[in-house]
Amino acid sequence: MTTAEPYGKKNPFPATVLSVKHITGEGSPKETIHIEFDLTGSGLEYVVGDALGVLPCNDPILVDGLIARLGLNADSETTDANGNRCTLRNALIESYDITGLNKAVLSKWAALSGNAELQALVDSGDKEKIADYCWGRDMVDLADDYPIHCQNASDFTAILKKMAPRLYSIASSPTAHPGQVHLCVGAVRYESHGRKHKGVCSTYMADRLSPGDKALVFVHNNKNFRLPEDSSKPVIMVGPGTGVAPFRAFLEERVASCATGANWFFFGNPYRATDFCYEEELTDWVNRGLLRLDIAWSRDQDHKVYVQHLIEREGETLWKWLQDGANFYVCGDASRMAKDVETALVNVVAKWGNMSLEAAAAYVADLRKSKRYQRDVY
Repeated sequence: MTTAEPYGKKNPFPATVLSVKHITGEGSPKETIHIEFDLTGSGLEYVVGDALGVLPCNDPILVDGLIARLGLNADSETTDANGNRCTLRNALIESYDITGLNKAVLSKWAALSGNAELQALVDSGDKEKIADYCWGRDMVDLADDYPIHCQNASDFTAILKKMAPRLYSIASSPTAHPGQVHLCVGAVRYESHGRKHKGVCSTYMADRLSPGDKALVFVHNNKNFRLPEDSSKPVIMVGPGTGVAPFRAFLEERVASCATGANWFFFGNPYRATDFCYEEELTDWVNRGLLRLDIAWSRDQDHKVYVQHLIEREGETLWKWLQDGANFYVCGDASRMAKDVETALVNVVAKWGNMSLEAAAAYVADLRKSKRYQRDVY
């Protein structure tokens, strides 16, 4: 008798969608959704700080457009990325990556197209030029620029790689929501090279999942992003935009477990009127004396205000919290926000700790080594 493989990354669980709702308002420059999944019967367990892997499906409209450009029949038989027989349309919707371009994809495409210009780009080995071409393009763009005509569906799917799951910081506490897992996701939409493009997984959830639908998910452990074992320790959390996700989970867990440590959250988004994600919950915790909340509404005034500005403004109190053993957490954009927040943190330590910038940077480095400074950035 064979034992069924447990659910996980290699065997994602078909989780039922419980709800999908927009948590930014009409007119917002951001489109943020809150989505809830049912994990009942999965055996999957998580702790706050973990991520959820979601295996998306490609947009059928994008798939149909690509098939038309290839001159193939959508119902022609091929194999999916796991070797199972299926139609070309189903394979492209459910199994293969048709949006990510890189040198390997361009090389295979050049061989099929016979296009000398594309082959020359690949052969040049110029990483900057190749990256510049791939930026903001998908395979529909590639097919428009360098048409190919495949003899059969399998010739085309042979050049594709398997669809990769996307990881999202979990936005719920299992103590507060047994058997459920929640996400806070920003829907990615942009125009590039004369076409509208969409983030594969974010718009899969925002546009095509409804209550009752199923999506393939698994838990990804993140042992480097954890609440302090001593729940009496204060925590400082910095999470603008969808960086709020793990901190909603942290706060739910701290409240549900009656943690005695103080909680401080720095949030940021463009406009208060449209972008106050989880306003009701956050305000309730503030009113109950469970949370200190500082918010940077970046575009509600003439000059832009971001979370790093609030950190420096509240530096004296923040330094006292650190002296009291507070853990410092950051979630969100790695390229700019997280760097700016770290600079602000070093400046606070230098000013209020009466240190040189070099000594303050060493202090912050020690916080990281002792796991009192943790980041979940992307």
